[in-house]
Amino acid sequence: MTLRNEQVVAVSNSVVPRSDSRIVTGMMLGAFLAFGVDTIIIVGVLWYVGRISGETAAVVSAAVLIVFALWIFIRWVRFRWTGRLDSESAESTESRDQRDPLEQLKQRYAEGEISDSEFEKQLDTLLDADRQAESSENRSTLVPNDRGRE
Repeated sequence: MTLRNEQVVAVSNSVVPRSDSRIVTGMMLGAFLAFGVDTIIIVGVLWYVGRISGETAAVVSAAVLIVFALWIFIRWVRFRWTGRLDSESAESTESRDQRDPLEQLKQRYAEGEISDSEFEKQLDTLLDADRQAESSENRSTLVPNDRGRE
C-alpha cells in the first residue's frame, strides 16, 4: 500500500481546519484599494471639476469608508466569538488525535518526521493490529455452544 504526502496532508488538513486568524486579510485590502480608494478618487475628481457638490462627495466617500469599516468590525466580532470556539474544538481534535494512532502516523508522515518506508511499515503494523483485534472480537462473539450438544 503506497500513499503519497499530498494525500496525507489533505487528510490531515481536513481533520483540523484552520481559519484565517487575521482580521484584515489581503483580499479585503485588495478590495478596498480596488473599489474603495478608486471610488473616493473618482468622487474627489468629480467634485473638483464641479460635476457634483461637496456634500455629495463627502457622503459617498463616508459611505465607502463606513462599508469597509463595518466589514472589518463584523470580521472582528466573528473572530472574537469564534476564537473561543476554535480553541475548544482544537483541544477536542488534539485529544482525538492522541487516541487515534493512524492519525498520528499520518501527521508524522505529512510533517516529514518519518520516511516513506517507515510510514508504510508502521501503517502495515497498525492495519495488522486492527485486523487481529477484529478477528479476536469476531471469534469471541461467534463461538458455538458445544456443551449444549454433548
